[in-house]
Amino acid sequence: MGDDAGTPAVVSPSSSSVADGARGAIAGVASRFVTHPLDTMKSRAQVLGALASTSGTTMLGRGLYSGFGAVVMFAPAASGAYFVGYESGRRELGDGALALAATGMWAQALAGVVYTPMDVIKERLQTQAVLGVDERAGTYRNWAHAARVIAREEGARGLFRGYWAQNFVWWPWSATYFVIYERLRGFIGGGEEVMPAVSSACGLGAAAAATTLTHPLDLAKTRLQTLRFDDRASATLFSVLRRVVERDGVRGLFAGVVTRVASVAPGSAISFGAYETLRQSGW
Repeated sequence: MGDDAGTPAVVSPSSSSVADGARGAIAGVASRFVTHPLDTMKSRAQVLGALASTSGTTMLGRGLYSGFGAVVMFAPAASGAYFVGYESGRRELGDGALALAATGMWAQALAGVVYTPMDVIKERLQTQAVLGVDERAGTYRNWAHAARVIAREEGARGLFRGYWAQNFVWWPWSATYFVIYERLRGFIGGGEEVMPAVSSACGLGAAAAATTLTHPLDLAKTRLQTLRFDDRASATLFSVLRRVVERDGVRGLFAGVVTRVASVAPGSAISFGAYETLRQSGW
């Protein structure tokens, strides 16, 4: 999938793609509305570690819905793209374990085409309050202004900066998440359909574990998408990780992990609970 604050729900093979996409879009936007302030704090905490000055810490809690307009505009389409990829993969590849893993990667790669520009715009708006002029990639009034400025000054490449980094974050996240999620559901429900509240609880636990394990990759992705680099062409996910370790040690790789877990895990619980409620109600 993509953005931190929401996760795609498991889709039954018999469901229609349109209905799955609509349910996923509603659940995803609902979860992001609740968790966006924590997502903003996470993004700011991740970039503050790259600054020589810590004066930006005073801005951590201000303007917590910065960038939410980009979420409202892009997230429904991104969720729809994810479910189109998921359903097409299931039809073409089948339901085996390896086939499902490949389907998940395909769905994420497809959804990332929409999630990546959303993340770039959202995170630029979220972090500009704490970054100095020398570090930030621009100053923006709103999501539409940010999109225009980035497209004009950096081209399409600027809007899609971090596409592969995003995939490298969410591919292992999804693999870890669904293994834990399905095992929890199986343990609690014994293979039977479970109540939406149980799906929410399983999503909460699985997301907390997967988010912690993949946090260093997400930190590098956020910095790659928001900070200035002397040579943008040479800035990669792994070069950013190396710089973090050289400057702050291994501990620096987990800057903002608490706020990210606090954003992603409840977001997954809300998303899965809302999705299952809609699905089981026949909507």
